[in-house]
Amino acid sequence: MADNVLATHIATMHDDNVYRKTNARMFQSNFVEFFSKVHPAVPALMFVPVTIYFLWLAFQTESVWMIAAEMGIGLFFWSFTEYTLHRFYFHMTPNTPVKRFLFFYSHGIHHAYPDDYYRLVMVPIVSIPLAVGFYWLFRAALPMHMVAGTFVGMLVGYLSYDYIHFATHHVKPPRQTLLAPVAIVMKGQRRRHMKHHFEEHDTGYGVSTVFWDLIFRTQSKT
Repeated sequence: MADNVLATHIATMHDDNVYRKTNARMFQSNFVEFFSKVHPAVPALMFVPVTIYFLWLAFQTESVWMIAAEMGIGLFFWSFTEYTLHRFYFHMTPNTPVKRFLFFYSHGIHHAYPDDYYRLVMVPIVSIPLAVGFYWLFRAALPMHMVAGTFVGMLVGYLSYDYIHFATHHVKPPRQTLLAPVAIVMKGQRRRHMKHHFEEHDTGYGVSTVFWDLIFRTQSKT
């Protein structure tokens, strides 16, 4: 049973135990299991309306150029958050029972079951509290007139992260000649991310961008 496989993973933490083209079962309870999975459309359904609303708020008081600058701040903030979460939390050293549990159920499950269609974007039980927390952080740290535009940038960054990650695992590069540049980017992204999955777990922590890997020298060595 899948539950026994997961229990074995938590106990041994063998990096070479990878199950392709299959979905994982994380919890024996069907109720809890339901909330551990998410359809890839859910982040857009939840956060695109929120993004549009805050963009509308920003336009009530700010110029286009100011909103663009604020969105840049939000995007920059998200990209750094994405990198640090992935590097220091998702890939924490699982050297205690608590850390083994946190590691496997937050990210190790994805490395063990990289093709699991329903575990490629962030579940709402995590993404909603994070979004609320970041909004209040912006309110505490920034002038009020900058909050909406910056929050929009962060949401755009988060949605980009989710869907770049999903596409890297489940969307084939287009074959049309006109879309050749898109295919090249997608193939490069997939090559970089799969190297993180299967060869170098300590490189390629950035998913939506390689910027912070270059800054902190955690890009692939090959």
